[in-house]
Amino acid sequence: MMRLFTTLFFFVVGLLAAEAQAVDTTVLIDKIFSRWNNATPGGSILVARNDNILYQKAFGLADLEHNVPNTTGTIFESGSVAKQFTAASILLLASEGKVSLSDDARKYVPELPTYDAIITIQHLLNHTSGLKDWGTIGGLSGWPRTTRVYTQEFALQIMCRQKSLNFTPGSEYSYSNSNYSLLVTIVERVSKQSLADFTHVRFFEPLGMIHTQWRDNFRDVIPNRAIAYSKSGNSYQQNMPFENVHGHGGLLTTTADLLKWNLLLETHHIGGDQVFNWRTQKGKLNNGQEISYAAGLSINKFNGFTEISHSGATAGYRAWLAYYPQKKITITVLSNDAGFGAVSAGHEIAKLFFGQTEVKKIEPKSVNLSESELKRYAGTYRSIRGFDVFGMEYKDGKLLSNERVVNASHRDTLYLDNLSWIATKPGIILLKNSQDTSSYRRVNPPDLTPTSFQLLNGNYYSEEADVSFAVEVKNAEVWVHNKPHTSIKLTPSFKDGYFSEDFELYEFKRDKKGNVIGFEISTSRAERIPFEKKK
Repeated sequence: MMRLFTTLFFFVVGLLAAEAQAVDTTVLIDKIFSRWNNATPGGSILVARNDNILYQKAFGLADLEHNVPNTTGTIFESGSVAKQFTAASILLLASEGKVSLSDDARKYVPELPTYDAIITIQHLLNHTSGLKDWGTIGGLSGWPRTTRVYTQEFALQIMCRQKSLNFTPGSEYSYSNSNYSLLVTIVERVSKQSLADFTHVRFFEPLGMIHTQWRDNFRDVIPNRAIAYSKSGNSYQQNMPFENVHGHGGLLTTTADLLKWNLLLETHHIGGDQVFNWRTQKGKLNNGQEISYAAGLSINKFNGFTEISHSGATAGYRAWLAYYPQKKITITVLSNDAGFGAVSAGHEIAKLFFGQTEVKKIEPKSVNLSESELKRYAGTYRSIRGFDVFGMEYKDGKLLSNERVVNASHRDTLYLDNLSWIATKPGIILLKNSQDTSSYRRVNPPDLTPTSFQLLNGNYYSEEADVSFAVEVKNAEVWVHNKPHTSIKLTPSFKDGYFSEDFELYEFKRDKKGNVIGFEISTSRAERIPFEKKK
């Protein structure tokens, strides 16, 4: 009898301890979202092990005008979390033999320009195609996304105007929505169905995702949808995605529906092992280097555990969906607050379940360089392949980059945090980080003489962006006008190279006589967009 009593005692104690731990975890998760209240937008969060929900709550308001609260059933737009649904659609078609991942994209979209190397479906899935982002190019006309109604057809037209790529297909990774917009076109032309119909029949209906659909007509009234907001000063403004193009984003869903979707990563219920393996197979570059991006999913490590995830951001919506296969845990974060960091919040939740791994910082042994050795690094450097620029300055016996001291581990090697600069030949530096290397060349300082400045004046046109710019030099300042839109002030960085406040690089081109004949704009996801000076 005593033995039975003792067993029951410890069983009850164990239950109480587990319950107390669950309460503690709930309180800790609540604190992560304490910024949201009944006067702010907010979000919906779900944590589950397999299909057992461990935490599910909503915070803030779905509609500030009508004081409607977010609930666990509120529908949000999930941004680029949607890419995995488009990827799974093309992979399902591939598993049925209707497409091959090695197919040339022009087999299905022949209106695409012919480039020096073919773009395969696999390149599109891995963001290694080199395609310039259609939204970035559209924004150059003065109409960034959400300010005009972009459609699938319009996005495809922009893509088909591009006479060059960011890089040779397969040689690099560069995230571009054009890849997934093009995959939508391929899915629809091969299946003879809209993406909305295809995914409804093949995914949403079988999985019971009854609250999920595409925003393929932004005018549709969606019951229980949260309005998206951005902070403007001390108040909020609506920030909605008024466009119809989708597939790269545009998925309307709930946290509970995303859990049903994530369970496929465990059950392989739709598409079997083949589609699962394709979805989670990391991409490879032409040189054999592996990248973390798979097919609409990023495969990484978090605190020693495999993390299968994707983030999303469209207009004022923010999202993050992650799965940790060793723990069989799903974390879903959906928000209608543009100022919210969904990924960092998701990782804070993950730390509560996995703990936090201490990262030991190991710095190389520092050596002292002479004044002449340090000065040889001073100057402005431009990426040979990309468009980013950095500078190093010798000041008070030290070498600085962005006002931070750069140390040396060797006469030819500098380091700062996780970056190292290696001098390979005169004027050339190899920049290494934890994952990649890139070469930079020293460029000449800006030519600020009046004669050089005045030659920039004129009207320019880009066929690829379908926009005209007027460049005006006024009071020793360079301005770009695109009436009736806001004028842009350019800041000199190096000879004939200028940056806008949005870090767009304007690089003017001259003929042999020094006359300006045009310029190229390089910006995030779209590089070297040409503008020709009108005579």
